[in-house]
Amino acid sequence: MINKQSIWFTFLFSVILVLSIFYVSMNENELSDFALVNNEPETSLVINESTELVALRVQSDEETLETINNLQDVLLSETSDVQSKNDAYNELLMISNNKSMESKLEKIIKDEFKYDSFVKINGSNVTIVVDNSKHDYKLANDIIRRMTKEFSENKYITVKFN
Repeated sequence: MINKQSIWFTFLFSVILVLSIFYVSMNENELSDFALVNNEPETSLVINESTELVALRVQSDEETLETINNLQDVLLSETSDVQSKNDAYNELLMISNNKSMESKLEKIIKDEFKYDSFVKINGSNVTIVVDNSKHDYKLANDIIRRMTKEFSENKYITVKFN
C-alpha cells in the first residue's frame, strides 16, 4: 500500500540520487565554480530577548500541531468508538479555545503593560513569560491581577521574566 511516508522516502531518495550523479559527473573546474569563498570575518549570533519568545512559540506550536494531528487521526479512524471521537473533538475545541485565549492575553499584556510576552494555558495552569530582563515583583503582581479578571474560574498563574 502506498502512503505518504513511502512517497516522501521515494521522492527524497530520488533527489539525493540525482544530486549525487550530478556531483560525480562534474569535472573539477565546474566544482571550483560552486565553491564558496568566505572573505568576511566571522559573525556572531546576537540573541535578543524576543528570540526566546519566538522559540517558545515555535515549540508550543509544534506540540500543539502534533496533538491536533493525533486527535484528527482518532476522529478520522474507522476503528475508533463514538466516545473516543467525542473526547477527541472536545479536546480539539479546548485547544482552539486555549489558543485564542493565549493570543488575547498576549495582546492585553502588550497593550496595557507595553511588554512582549508568551502565554501558555495548560488546564488550570497559566504560564506567562514576559520579555523583560529585570525581575519586577510589582509588574508580576499587576499582570497576575489583570489576568485573573479574564477567567471565570480560578487559574494558577505564573509570571516569569526573560
